[in-house]
Amino acid sequence: MRKSNHRKPRWGRIIPFALACMLALGLVIGLTVNALNDDGADAAGSTSPQASSASQAASKATAKLSSASTRNQTAKIKRTLTQYLKGVTQSGHVAVSFYNLAPVSGSAAAKAADAAVYQAGSLAVAENGDQRMVAASTFKLYITAWLFHELETGVKTWTAADEDGFQRMIVNSENDYAESLLQQSGAAALNHYFATLGTGYVFKTVGTATTTSNDLLTMLKAIERGTGPFADAALRQKLLTAMCKQVYRSGIPAAASAVANGSVVQDKVGWLGSTDNDAGIVTTPHGDRYLLVIMTDNGSYQDFSQVKAIAKQVQTIVYG
Repeated sequence: MRKSNHRKPRWGRIIPFALACMLALGLVIGLTVNALNDDGADAAGSTSPQASSASQAASKATAKLSSASTRNQTAKIKRTLTQYLKGVTQSGHVAVSFYNLAPVSGSAAAKAADAAVYQAGSLAVAENGDQRMVAASTFKLYITAWLFHELETGVKTWTAADEDGFQRMIVNSENDYAESLLQQSGAAALNHYFATLGTGYVFKTVGTATTTSNDLLTMLKAIERGTGPFADAALRQKLLTAMCKQVYRSGIPAAASAVANGSVVQDKVGWLGSTDNDAGIVTTPHGDRYLLVIMTDNGSYQDFSQVKAIAKQVQTIVYG
C-alpha cells in the first residue's frame, strides 16, 4: 500500500496563530466601538456656531428683559410714592425725605427675585425736602455730630458727665446737655462745621433751631455709613443704640412695626408746639432697609399720629 501524502496538522503552530488572529480582531473591534462612541459624544456635546450664536442672543434678550422689568418696577414704585408724598405735602406744612438702602446682606430681601429694584437710592424721593422748618429736638443729631467731631480732634475728652448727658439727650430728648454744648462753642462754629458735612445752618444767635428734611437725611446717611463724625465705630454704635432705645416711639417706629412686626428703628424725634418731627433708620425682618425723615408743623403738641400715618404708607408703597 502506498502511504498517504496528507500530513498531520501541526497544532502547536496553528493554535497560537489562531489566538493571535482573535486578539487582533478584538483589538480592531474595540477601537472601532470607541471611535464610534467618541464621535457620538462629540456630536452630542458640541455646539454648532449657529446654535451658540442663538444661545447667546437668547441670554442677552433675557437679560435685557430682566433689566427692563427692573426699571419698570422701580419707576412704578417711585411714581406711586412721589404722587402720595405730593399729596400729603402740598399744604406746605409737611416735608418728607425718603432714601432706600440696599437690603441686609444674606437676608430674604437680598435674595428676592426683585432685589435689583432696591439698589441703594434707586427709590429716593423728597417733597418739600429743602423747605426750612423748626428742627425741635432733631437738632440733637447735629449736636451729636459736633460732639463726636470734638472727641475725634482731641478738643474734648469723654467723661462720665458726657455719658450721662448724651444718653439723656438721645434716649429721653432732654435739652440741658445739648444746650450746654451749643453755648460752649457757639452757633457760628457749629454751623460752619455742618457746612463741611453738606448741610445748611441749624442754629441762630437768637431764635429757634431750624433745618430741612433733606439735611436731616444727610445726617442719617452719615450715621448709617459711618462717615464724617460718625467714623469711630464705638461712638457710632453708642449713638445707634441710644436711638434704638429712645422712648418716644409713636411715629416711625410704630408705623414700621404696624407694617412689618419686628422692625428695628433707630430714630430721633422732636416736638415743639405744633411741630412733630421724626428722623429714622429702619430695618425690617425681611431685610429691607431705608432712611426716612418726616417734618410737620400743623399737628398737636407731641402728637405723632400724622408722622405715623405717612411713614406707614411710605413703607407699604415701597415694600408692600
